Amino acid sequence: MTLSGPFALEASNLGKSGRTRARLMDAAVDVFAREGFQAASVNEIARLADVANGTFYVHFRDKDAIAAEVAYGITREIARQIDEAMSQIDGAAERFSFATRQFIELATTQPMWGWVLIRSAWIVPELNHRVETYLSSDLKRGVKQGIFNREIDPFIVDAISSMILSALAARLRGDAGEEAGSRVSELALCMLGFPVSEAKALAWSAITLQDFSTNVLPRAPKP
Repeated sequence: MTLSGPFALEASNLGKSGRTRARLMDAAVDVFAREGFQAASVNEIARLADVANGTFYVHFRDKDAIAAEVAYGITREIARQIDEAMSQIDGAAERFSFATRQFIELATTQPMWGWVLIRSAWIVPELNHRVETYLSSDLKRGVKQGIFNREIDPFIVDAISSMILSALAARLRGDAGEEAGSRVSELALCMLGFPVSEAKALAWSAITLQDFSTNVLPRAPKP
């Protein structure tokens, strides 16, 4: 079987080892999204990537390790594109609200990787630490700008990150609609000490969501 997912395409110019590693990551995306993290097995990932089980362990320590790399690779690319889209936005509150709403809506259009992120985040602590570095930068910017009055410590970053992932999960399950991003944005801004009326106005203001390139992201098959 030839697997040609986004990680494999990105690694097409690498050597054999790099291409094999990428093929395993594409296989993991498929297996995690289809079976869930707990039910997924190294055997199935290796089978789908058309490699021996031993080859898997040459590249990854265990299932947690490949989950972290896959989810971080997806998150890194999305964060890069969102950051580029916000290049003209300086205010931390505006940046946070835009990024939160954009992230949730983009994940909704790519449910396969959206579920991979959610399922991995609760289980792989390393992923949380990596992802939260993106979030904390804008929160700390808000403190420097004098618009957030909360200390930006690991607890507050983790709490807000969990709120965003919960909103994403609700969106993917169909328990929340397009308002999910605005609702979680408003709640988080209030937690950070942003004035309540301004938080509401900002979180529900009209924005133009970007049509990002998803050539490096797994696409869920159409039903």
